[in-house]
Amino acid sequence: MTNVAANLIGGATVSFGHLIDYLDQHQEKYTLVNTQYFLQGIQRYFNPLYVLLQILKNVARVDVVFLNSSRGGTKYLSPLLFVLAKVFRLKFVFRPFGGNIKDYTANYSGLQKWIFKNTTLRADLFFLQTKELMQFYAKQARNIKQLPTSREEPVQETLRGTRPYSKRFVYLGYVNEAKGIDHILEAASQLGEDYTIHIYGPIKEKKYEEKFATSKNNYRGVLAKEDVLKTLKEYDVLLLPTFYQGEGYPGAIIEAYSLGLPVITTQWKAIPEIVLENKTGLLIEPQSTEALVQAIRHFSTENYSRHSEEARRFFLETFSVNKVTGRAVDQIKKLFEVH
Repeated sequence: MTNVAANLIGGATVSFGHLIDYLDQHQEKYTLVNTQYFLQGIQRYFNPLYVLLQILKNVARVDVVFLNSSRGGTKYLSPLLFVLAKVFRLKFVFRPFGGNIKDYTANYSGLQKWIFKNTTLRADLFFLQTKELMQFYAKQARNIKQLPTSREEPVQETLRGTRPYSKRFVYLGYVNEAKGIDHILEAASQLGEDYTIHIYGPIKEKKYEEKFATSKNNYRGVLAKEDVLKTLKEYDVLLLPTFYQGEGYPGAIIEAYSLGLPVITTQWKAIPEIVLENKTGLLIEPQSTEALVQAIRHFSTENYSRHSEEARRFFLETFSVNKVTGRAVDQIKKLFEVH
């Protein structure tokens, strides 16, 4: 199996990393090709050539080209690899990161849409993150399967456990307006000192550097990867009042569930697919501080343990990496079964 991977940041990196870890742990053979080998200036335009050469070098000893890709790879690299796979009679498997492929491909030119329809959508296996996308492409693509966001089972000492509810709320992710940061800060000012509301993540818009200068108690900086879970466990509820256009299944929600943290998030894109209303969390209207405040106030000593247990159970049943990734690898292997 050949894996062609985008070297991306954020949830895509974590998701792809789990795939590689699974292949290693189960001694599956693969060759890893970095589709963003060149990162600087004009050299970036040589990445497609680099990928093609790497695949040609390994073509005699692989049987699958598996492209894990961002929007750039969808537009330019996927058609090239589809053709290459067909020339050498390999299986072509495609997985776009995130939940917005139907949005950015809608802006393609007529020729680009034709190429997308006759290459990428004809992949031997087309993995999609959300049920919304699967429904959208149901009659367009050849063979669709769901590959949702997943996370590894946390070690026992990382779990939140039965610590009493203490009105501690946390946001974890990129700090920009579309993630609902302004609404979190306004909610914090309305709720007062009885509540703890902290924000972690890289600042992506300069205005927040100024805002955090006057609200230092809210912003706590950027967490190293190894510190994410042990930091999350110190809180009660994850906040994600997002209206970000590229939202799919946010990894932060899955990480929160894995520890037993319920979530407050928005009725936005495919997010309602992964929130069991009034069980694993609460869904609110996007861009509404009032709704966010009401949702925060919903949680109490009396109802918290029920929400926490539901979140943890939902993770184990739906988002455990061994289940999700193992199922995906089995689906690739089925491409070679003789019927």
